[in-house]
Amino acid sequence: MENWKDKLKTLEQEGLSIIVEKNGKIVFQSYDPMLKPLFTCLNENKELLNDSIVFDKIVGRAAAYLCIIGRVKEIYTPLASESAMKVLDENNIKTGALKTIPLIKNRDNSDMCPMEKLALSCKTPQEFYKKLAEKLSQK
Repeated sequence: MENWKDKLKTLEQEGLSIIVEKNGKIVFQSYDPMLKPLFTCLNENKELLNDSIVFDKIVGRAAAYLCIIGRVKEIYTPLASESAMKVLDENNIKTGALKTIPLIKNRDNSDMCPMEKLALSCKTPQEFYKKLAEKLSQK
């Protein structure tokens, strides 16, 4: 995708956390923070993600795993973890990131993001998804 950097500007300017495009049309977008929009989209309408292009505010290994399960074609982000980029590459998902950092941190930068931690403890996207679903059902 040639204009992915322009799409990331739109994401930022409109305060969105995620935009999902399919066949040149926006099929899903959200202002909700963290993994909630991606998880919701995957659970409520997985077909929207299949063969789509995702523009996400932050992509750590957790978001990468959800994109792999959703069979996303491409993903672009202002900020990605090295771990996310590696796992997306291993799954042949085209990626672009304005900045890559070793790990995604929590909100106050005192530790690793809890979702990144959870994802790193899992060997497969499916294992992560199962643990995430269990965690969210407890709330």
